[in-house]
Amino acid sequence: MGVLGVGVYGSNEPTSNFETSVNQSYHVALEIIFYNGFLIAFAVKLPILPLHTWLPDTHGETHYSTCMLLAGMLLKMGAYELIRINMELLPHAHSIFSPWLISFNARHTTNCSSKRNVLVHY
Repeated sequence: MGVLGVGVYGSNEPTSNFETSVNQSYHVALEIIFYNGFLIAFAVKLPILPLHTWLPDTHGETHYSTCMLLAGMLLKMGAYELIRINMELLPHAHSIFSPWLISFNARHTTNCSSKRNVLVHY
């Protein structure tokens, strides 16, 4: 939905060219709507809590080589896309959301590191 919205509302004629979309200026309210859409999509791919419920099942049911590809490549793509797309395409909304994302990340990292002894099984 975010890509469709950016392509349709970004210029006079619909485009899928990223550089054309980056050079467009959007209204801040429209940027926030697009940012939320992209954030939810990338949060599922990252995975960010509470949208991570697919990850344990996937790691448990796949072959080890697929699991390595999933952990090594696919999960990092969500973070890359969040930085590449949201930061570059929607800079005003990113400046609004970045303090919230930083505080959420710090809280989530602290929470996960405090429960490390529960998650690690030797």
